[in-house]
Amino acid sequence: MQKLFFLLFIIFFSLVSGKTADPEKKQLFQKAVYEMTLTPDKASEVLDYLEKNFELDSEEKEKLDYLRIKSLFFQNNLADALKKISDKNENLPPSIVVLKRSILYYLNIKDNSDTNSFTGNDFVFSNEIMSLLNRLSENKSKNTERDLSGILEKAKTSNLLIARENLFYLSDFLVDNDKDLSFDLFLNGIKELYKNDLQFRLLYGKYLVQNGRIELAEKIIAELPKDSLEQTTNLNLKYDYYDFLTQYYARTKSDDKYKGTVEKQDLLLKNINQTRFSAKNKWFNIVEETLRNEQTLLLTNRKKVLFSIIGIGLVIIILITIRFFQIRSQITEYQNFIKKINFLKERKVPQPQVISEKTENLLLKKLEDFEKTEDFIKPDISLQNLAKKLETNTKYLSETINTNKQKNFNAYINELRINYIINKLREKPIYRSYKIKYLAEESGFSTHSGFAAVFKSVTGMSPANYIQLLKQKEE
Repeated sequence: MQKLFFLLFIIFFSLVSGKTADPEKKQLFQKAVYEMTLTPDKASEVLDYLEKNFELDSEEKEKLDYLRIKSLFFQNNLADALKKISDKNENLPPSIVVLKRSILYYLNIKDNSDTNSFTGNDFVFSNEIMSLLNRLSENKSKNTERDLSGILEKAKTSNLLIARENLFYLSDFLVDNDKDLSFDLFLNGIKELYKNDLQFRLLYGKYLVQNGRIELAEKIIAELPKDSLEQTTNLNLKYDYYDFLTQYYARTKSDDKYKGTVEKQDLLLKNINQTRFSAKNKWFNIVEETLRNEQTLLLTNRKKVLFSIIGIGLVIIILITIRFFQIRSQITEYQNFIKKINFLKERKVPQPQVISEKTENLLLKKLEDFEKTEDFIKPDISLQNLAKKLETNTKYLSETINTNKQKNFNAYINELRINYIINKLREKPIYRSYKIKYLAEESGFSTHSGFAAVFKSVTGMSPANYIQLLKQKEE
């Protein structure tokens, strides 16, 4: 019954949280963590399987990346670990930042990256550990036991996976610098927190040997999985194992075992140092490449800014040039206008020719006689022809018409023609049946449209309407 209630609770919790419980995925993560120290190569295989066969959320992906980098680190594949970190360098989560600093510390490389934006508990705790380690290495810790007690208490509630390397480096420093068991409480406490981590057990065993507690050290040796440690792909773990044994054999005066273990330790150390050297070069190359890329990007941005400035400058110059020519053109036009004005002012205006009253009266009499004829309907009538016929000049004739008829020559002739055709329409009804085109030709107009326009200007109506009006009056 209790199992049934527990199962129902799990199902209910899964529905409420919106996530389906995936115990296999959780177990695989736990297995990867468990295998990490002794068999990091197997941990990598588990991580590969996880990535390939499961859909991971962002938090799980971050954890997988963290464990993958750590497995490379534990396999002494430092170059690939640093490469993976550099690939994610623009947006590293706090856990990987902590791991990155641990790897760089292991390589004796100072981490100059900006970490002020990280405020998580794990990151802050990591800073506290490294800060204490730096103070201890510089002999600046005023109350080491109190500081270590504080670190131990915080470790009990922290993410031990993330804090692991920093706590190990701190413990390793304490082991090498404690000759009177001053730090036993801390080191034993850390060992218990990492009870399944062989590297902490080896470190504590070495601490016991250094302080003459051989029996306790022998208990640790007896519990060690010796075959697994000999075959482990974690070279640093294997080195710590050999280091622990060499110190134990030296204390117990087991010369043969000591000599054999030292030889294996030296060979392993050579391999580790080569890997460290290679990893350092790799990291410096990464940093150099990053700086080079940043400089290239900076140079590219500067070029873009420069080209933008040049482009804007050219546009401004072009606009100024266009405006300059526009203004110059306007100035030239204005100057020409002023010249014309001045020219007109200076030019002598010809005085109108004055006609004597006698001549004007004579011309008016001749025009009166002309109006009684039908010469004005001739198509070739012109000012010159009429002046010649009336035995005068065009100026006198034009001025006489303008002054006395209040119209120019063309308007005068057109009005005579319209009056002529109006008389025809009134006196001879047959004209009312003629087409407008015929009426236009009859009255001397070359086009019926011109005739219609002049007719309307004189009578106020079109020829057709006028004819219709005449017809209505007769009826």
